[in-house]
Amino acid sequence: MKRILVVLILCCLLGSTAFAGEPKRVFTSVTTDDVNKAAMAIKFTHNIMKNKGVKATLFFNVYGVLLVNDNIPSPIYPSGQSIQDLVKAFIADGGVVLACPMCMKNVGGMTKADLMAGVLSDEGAGVNAAVLPDTLALSY
Repeated sequence: MKRILVVLILCCLLGSTAFAGEPKRVFTSVTTDDVNKAAMAIKFTHNIMKNKGVKATLFFNVYGVLLVNDNIPSPIYPSGQSIQDLVKAFIADGGVVLACPMCMKNVGGMTKADLMAGVLSDEGAGVNAAVLPDTLALSY
């Protein structure tokens, strides 16, 4: 049932952007540390970025911040890639990766020094990226 609901929401989101024109950006909020959901969020956003030629941002928040902590072993997706490998490939292709500073502190007990290379954490960056014009926003 959850999968059907997610598919319907994605169809509505993608369908609504068709009326407004093609999005210029995709913003994906990753709130989970579940390996399957996080991998889907990263791969889906990465594919949109590459196939549509749009700017893309992954925003790791709530429990998602744990996935970009360089001091924690990264979970492995069934493809054999770790979540951190997927994030590194996304960054290498021009994607922007943000981590919520409040979630880092309050949920992950983290500081900026704990983040993977290339992951940014600035106050308000997630909100600013999410509300840019012509942005398709997704959440996992």
